[in-house]
Amino acid sequence: MAVKKIAKNIKFEDALAELEAQVKILESGELPLEQSLEVFKYGISLSKVCMDKLDTVKQEVEKIVVSETNDADYKLETFHDLEA
Repeated sequence: MAVKKIAKNIKFEDALAELEAQVKILESGELPLEQSLEVFKYGISLSKVCMDKLDTVKQEVEKIVVSETNDADYKLETFHDLEA
């Protein structure tokens, strides 16, 4: 049994829902060892897709920071800038 392929344009929510479904399958304990391993590999692939999408969004997030001198003056900082 080959590991399922994940669509390149899968949405985060769809990948997460599919990952949750795979976890439930594994938690049921009803699959033979070989099939469990394939489901696990597929889950790892889905997990990587989710993490990549979250990393992409994290890089795009901007936070509005109120300037210390004037509450009406705002500046934008990227998420990356806030981690430093």
